[in-house]
Amino acid sequence: MDQENSKDRLCAAERSNGAKSMAGSAMRVLSGAADLGDLVDFLSMVLDNVYSGIIVCDSDCRIVFMNRVYGELLGTDPKAAVGDYLDKYFPHTRMPQVLSTGRSELGQRCSLKTDMPMLVNRIPLRIKGQVVGVILQTIFRDYTAMTDLITRLQGLESEVKYYKKGLNRLLSPLYSFKTIVGSSPALTGVKTVAAKYARTEAPVLITGATGTGKEMFAHAVHSASPRASGPFVCVNCAAIPRELLESELFGYESGAFTGASRKGKVGQIQLAHLGTLFLDEIGELSPKAQATLLRVLETKMLERLGGVKQVAVDFRLVAATNRDLREMMSRGEFRDDLYYRLSTMAVEIPPLSMRGQDIPLLVRHFLMALDHPDTPVSEEAMEALENYAWPGNVRELKNVIERAVSLSEGHEIELEHLPGEILGGQAGEPQVCENPDTTLAEQVACFEKRVLEHALAKNQGNMTKTAKMLGVSRSTLYEKCRRYDLSET
Repeated sequence: MDQENSKDRLCAAERSNGAKSMAGSAMRVLSGAADLGDLVDFLSMVLDNVYSGIIVCDSDCRIVFMNRVYGELLGTDPKAAVGDYLDKYFPHTRMPQVLSTGRSELGQRCSLKTDMPMLVNRIPLRIKGQVVGVILQTIFRDYTAMTDLITRLQGLESEVKYYKKGLNRLLSPLYSFKTIVGSSPALTGVKTVAAKYARTEAPVLITGATGTGKEMFAHAVHSASPRASGPFVCVNCAAIPRELLESELFGYESGAFTGASRKGKVGQIQLAHLGTLFLDEIGELSPKAQATLLRVLETKMLERLGGVKQVAVDFRLVAATNRDLREMMSRGEFRDDLYYRLSTMAVEIPPLSMRGQDIPLLVRHFLMALDHPDTPVSEEAMEALENYAWPGNVRELKNVIERAVSLSEGHEIELEHLPGEILGGQAGEPQVCENPDTTLAEQVACFEKRVLEHALAKNQGNMTKTAKMLGVSRSTLYEKCRRYDLSET
């Protein structure tokens, strides 16, 4: 036991002395006071501590140097391997070919005797133009490590492409003037004016009632502008709390306010650089945000919240609102100078009530969008749609068609599939009893009876179809028919 301990202490002392000797050689090399032996010791230390395995062979493919890393890979003492032929460790080595051709072989796959795959470089050594040896260097100790790395890199590349594609889709316009459906004089006139405005660099103000299609026109203006290849950034000012809207628009630096991201944030205006910024419901901007926006429009310079450095921005502004900005100006809620800068090129979208001849086109368009292009619409139903005032405009019409398709289950859309406010007295609609002296219960009973009569007539007395149309069970329908003394089939 004492002999083993003495032996361990001796080995440790030798390693310590070797390390001290190597350190001394390194210091002499670095100080410029080295001899050839010091230089060899220093280079051996360097090569033993690099990540790659390195073997140097002479012109006969005998090993003249092997570093520690390759010794570990081969399971041998690097110093003991000196003088061995390389094929002892690599039976199918290509080192003779490299010596013969003098050409490097980079990134080549090879295997150890243990069949462990690796990726290596074979580099010829030249003295005065003649090949006198070859360096064998591992790139990856295990070929599978390289395969895993390539797989991860390919995965990351796919993710970057996916997110880039998604970002481009988010920052791209969805509509053009060609995709805005309608041929009425009221609409075509506005489209013509907006298309002319689109070719300029001036801000454009789009006004109109809710649901008229202001955002579609904003997309179309960008699509027809010289900035069409740039980003199209949409900001709904009404959907963002006022206290957060400025930071959303202008961005902020780290620590600008409580709850701010430590990395800061790029604002929507900066994202719109070389493209178009669309501010929907611009009337919701606070007076402070209006002043900052006006300054950015005039100077084309942006300063993030909490920042001191200004950033140059180049964007075209398109704004929209359903509010009366002039009335807001009179109340001091909207800046005069910002309004006059925006209103130079103003477009007012006509309500659907002024575009009666566009309703059949829009109905057909929505049916196609719902994948029901062949669903017919009865003359009575179309007439009711054309006669309605449409306070919700095109958006309301879209919702009505979606509802009608659902109720008709792909069959012809008729009056009964339209909401009551659209029917408003159309033929075939069950009306409430007109006697003003009846009670509420009597009015409800009278109306329910007429609904049942209308549904039974529509379905030619078929109780199953009638129950399905009214959304009640057959037993409930039979009971109500008995109550109102209606004929059953």
